[in-house]
Amino acid sequence: MTDDTTEFFGILHWNDYSEARPRPFDEVDSEFIAACARAHEDAGFDRVLIANSAHRPDSLPIATWAAAATCRLGFMIAHRPGFIAPTMAARMFAILDRMSGGRCGVHIITGADDQELHADGDYSTKDDRYRRSHEYVEVMRKVWSSEAPFDHEGEFYQVEGAFSHVRPDKGIPVFWGGSSPASIEYGTRAADVYAFPGFPAAALKEPARDVLSRARAIGRSPALLTSLRVLVADTPAQAWERAHAIQDRLIEEVVDNGRFPTNPGEGRRAAIDRARQAANENALEGLLWAGITRVPTGRPALGCLVGSHDQVADALMEYREAGFSRFIVSGYDPIPDARLFGAELIPRVCARAKAR
Repeated sequence: MTDDTTEFFGILHWNDYSEARPRPFDEVDSEFIAACARAHEDAGFDRVLIANSAHRPDSLPIATWAAAATCRLGFMIAHRPGFIAPTMAARMFAILDRMSGGRCGVHIITGADDQELHADGDYSTKDDRYRRSHEYVEVMRKVWSSEAPFDHEGEFYQVEGAFSHVRPDKGIPVFWGGSSPASIEYGTRAADVYAFPGFPAAALKEPARDVLSRARAIGRSPALLTSLRVLVADTPAQAWERAHAIQDRLIEEVVDNGRFPTNPGEGRRAAIDRARQAANENALEGLLWAGITRVPTGRPALGCLVGSHDQVADALMEYREAGFSRFIVSGYDPIPDARLFGAELIPRVCARAKAR
């Protein structure tokens, strides 16, 4: 529900990966999973996101491992409807929620990329998938709340006598992401927390207003979330020094491996300078910098807020004033950055939010 609470989420990977320091995707580091989860818990994060896709390891075992290593930290477990029955998924999340003391949250990933979905054998259209996700959530919530067996007959699912002996004590929050018309239409009906990509705050004001007004019209009031990379330091100069050091390292990588090809007769240094100029041209909007996302590493990357602790706290308050109360903030060095955010950034944002 929408309220004055400000919550911070981190990101939990299955190894010590970031866009700036990639690790092999097939490397599984169970000690890192536990250590990273504990670092976020100790730093005061409310939850961690465990992402999902057609090629990633399933998020639920990672969450289960992390839950066993922590006491308070909550989880935003990305889950893609359509591949197992909603009744079965509901029971899986319910037992994890009970075993962890109510720390489970489900992030519905409907899937915007048709080609990616084909890897799991799903050839449905995007609009069909959003309708299916909405019904999937409907069935899961029936499983979580029904004290007696129930039947359901819908467009995508039909069950008879569905029931779970183990149900959540307080319900499981449902997160839903996307900015397409279909996502907004069905997400406003389903989401407890509606998630937007990390666009500039000004660009999110109208979509946020649309989601909240649509939800109010049907008697609902979801909270809003956005996800941002963050790079902070004691001073702006120190933050930008680190930002440019990361960018330079990535630019050297793509020039050396041919992802940024050199022109005929162009030396390595000239190619690096040209790549840097291309990556930084019109790359800054407020504190949101696209200079790393524009380096063609082939790895997904988000825009990054760069500045001092106070500057970035003020920037996050712009999102807060646009209606956002949940923030996924992550850096380029998962454990040290989580500790830094917990010590410097999160207290500043929470104090500002409380004061206003």
